[in-house]
Amino acid sequence: MSKEMIPIVDEKDEIIDIKPISEVHKSGLIHREAYVYLINFRQEVLLQKRTDTGLWDHSASGHFSKNESYIDGAKREFEEELGININIYELKKIAYERLTSVKPHKNNVRFAEIFLIKKNIPINEFNIDHNEVKEIKYFKKQELIDLLSKPHLVANSAKKIIKKHILNIM
Repeated sequence: MSKEMIPIVDEKDEIIDIKPISEVHKSGLIHREAYVYLINFRQEVLLQKRTDTGLWDHSASGHFSKNESYIDGAKREFEEELGININIYELKKIAYERLTSVKPHKNNVRFAEIFLIKKNIPINEFNIDHNEVKEIKYFKKQELIDLLSKPHLVANSAKKIIKKHILNIM
């Protein structure tokens, strides 16, 4: 069980409390997450395969502290998970969503800001955090469509965001 403390928010996305992430997910409390999608100059999107679930997911994502904004959290998660320092001004907010997923022992109710970064970063320049990221890969648009046709291979939030926002950008 993670002891990481994250902010709890109300229906207006205002912070009302701070609780351990394990309690937040167990109780279905509303919280915040940031998702980042990296698209290179060949119009390929980078996805990561999560170490914990084995599922393909956003380029980078995660929770963040009460003292961080969505964009600060997005920048930090990108750097922690992928080992690449980025300038905050390279991140472009493309969406704000309220997402809910219910699984046994985990009710994930959150507001998420989705960010895009367009930058050419070769795979061999990444220094991934293997505790969180098993693998990374760039996907061409058709490869991404093919991956989405196998929904059991992709995290639920990534499926929704890719279909709704990312495919339209590529």
